[in-house]
Amino acid sequence: MDWLAPVDAYCERTGPEYWSEPINALTNLAFLLAALLMARRLRGPGMATGRVLAGVLFIIGLGSWLFHTHANGLTGLMDVLPILAFILIYVFAATRDYFGARLGSQPW
Repeated sequence: MDWLAPVDAYCERTGPEYWSEPINALTNLAFLLAALLMARRLRGPGMATGRVLAGVLFIIGLGSWLFHTHANGLTGLMDVLPILAFILIYVFAATRDYFGARLGSQPW
């Protein structure tokens, strides 16, 4: 597989050019802004998971920007892997915080 070959097999993309998805590219600025705003609010003890999620949210914005401006296999991974990481970290944190589950504990 050529990881740098252009990808345009989906409806939003009009060609291999940089600004072929201007709306998708520009809306990724919202991810960056949200991550920066949340990082500023998550100070103090007990906020480590929130800071990690804010950092991953920033990386999601960067990866998605790269994919929507340079669509290829490599930037596709840069788009989806941080989203997967965010989901997994959130599920871990939610299970821990909402249900009181701990690593190594028995579910029953």
